[in-house]
Amino acid sequence: MKHGSAIALYREAHELTLEAFGLLFDPPVDKSTVSRWERGRLDARRAVNIEAVTGIPRQHLLPEVFGAPSEAAE
Repeated sequence: MKHGSAIALYREAHELTLEAFGLLFDPPVDKSTVSRWERGRLDARRAVNIEAVTGIPRQHLLPEVFGAPSEAAE
């Protein structure tokens, strides 16, 4: 899975705009920030935060940091 594409898939599945996705966080983040995340521009701490808020596994967000997702676990 390409970096960040998990966020785009999540937004699509939940019919969320960039802005609406940003509002899931406390404090909310700007839609331009969400767009950067979708392009894989996020750090490990943010990946853990996104996982906590959305359930998207951190391995899908930053596999080079957390390891590739296990296909057997899916």
